[in-house]
Amino acid sequence: MAVKFLNKITRTRRFDAPAFIVLRWFGPCILLGTLFLRLPWAHRENGPPVGLSAALFTAVSAACVTGLTVVNVADAFNWFGQAVICVLLELGGLGIMTFAHLGFRLFGHRASLGQQAATADSLFQNDAAGEFAKSFRRILRITLLIQVAGAGALFCSLIPRTLRGGETPLSAAWSAAFHSVSAFCNGGFSIYRDGLSGFLNNIPFLALIMLLITLGGIGHIVLVELHRLPALIRGRERRVHWLSLHSRVVLIMTALLIAAGFAALLAFGVGDPVHAFGGAVFQSVSSRTAGFATVRLERMPLASILAMVTLMFVGGSPGSCAGGIKTTSLAIWFARLKANLRNHSGVTLFGRNIAPDLVSRARILMALTMLWNLFGVFFLAAVHPAERLETLIFEQVSAFGTVGLSLDFTGRLTELSRWWIMASMFVGRLGPLSIALWMAPTVKAEIGRPVARIMVG
Repeated sequence: MAVKFLNKITRTRRFDAPAFIVLRWFGPCILLGTLFLRLPWAHRENGPPVGLSAALFTAVSAACVTGLTVVNVADAFNWFGQAVICVLLELGGLGIMTFAHLGFRLFGHRASLGQQAATADSLFQNDAAGEFAKSFRRILRITLLIQVAGAGALFCSLIPRTLRGGETPLSAAWSAAFHSVSAFCNGGFSIYRDGLSGFLNNIPFLALIMLLITLGGIGHIVLVELHRLPALIRGRERRVHWLSLHSRVVLIMTALLIAAGFAALLAFGVGDPVHAFGGAVFQSVSSRTAGFATVRLERMPLASILAMVTLMFVGGSPGSCAGGIKTTSLAIWFARLKANLRNHSGVTLFGRNIAPDLVSRARILMALTMLWNLFGVFFLAAVHPAERLETLIFEQVSAFGTVGLSLDFTGRLTELSRWWIMASMFVGRLGPLSIALWMAPTVKAEIGRPVARIMVG
């Protein structure tokens, strides 16, 4: 009887939903990554001990492309452990389901409709199955080309450091490959002991990192459309409406957020007057889910910390390697606020009416995100009552936005707070709205009820 009941449950649509299919792939990937990171030959001989909790935390952080670590990657892991982290970053960045779909194709199997929907959802975050079918190969080709080109360019920028004896050519090549993947996937992991603070004077290296972060954070569908730009310049394609509304919103919002973040950080300071301009530019780009730092964040003024929290909360764009509520959700939310203030019934962006279901999703996403992070701050404050509030807010939003920046607090997490931060990274990567819709009960016909009015405001 119990077996029949369980079989009936597992046959429901909820367990065929894209969110649950992605969940089934993320879990084994994280567990396998934890196993490899726990192996003795993944650790440095004289490095700090990496227990099961630290290995699991690192695997979750890498698969969720966050970058928070309870151990220093450079001190704890050798090349094998770093390679495991790099693979987890690639899987989490482009999407577990993307590689699963690729595996089905390589072995001659056809993915189910649910698996195709999950893969399309991880790349486009909509139901554009036809768009995914046409763009799947192009996405893989573009992302691989960007990362290979980025690794080559980063290696060239490391040549002066190599000539000075800072590292060997082999270690420079590995560093270029690792940081190209980490930057494009918005992972925030670095194999240098002090992160990227030692590259403040290497402008080409930091510029390439910022470019890779931006390309990885605008979304795969935008990259596909930008891929047509050379053909448009040569006149091989028509220029009319070559950028969709989605891509225009993403590019404009990305530029505005980077510019606003730079202005705020430059005005309030980054705690390093010598590198104030460069630090403000880099942290404005990195705070939008990349997780790299060139300055000591714990030394930054409170206003700058709050500005970075805002950038981390918004994050990148849909279908990208980034987390947060996404740029398009923020644009729709502001458009809805503008429409409500003007007492307009419809929500418009760039002269186009936005579908009501998208407006509703953006509103629900904003509410769920705020509730999750508010509860997370309360939880961390209860577990760490001696910590400053801004430190806890920064850590919580950084984990949920899959950013990876920290005010030197991650290493002080207790076992209990580690589990909460891992849950926040996981929910932030999969999306709170997708998880909520998967967990929600089946919609039933509603009974008409009397309409009532109450005072608001």
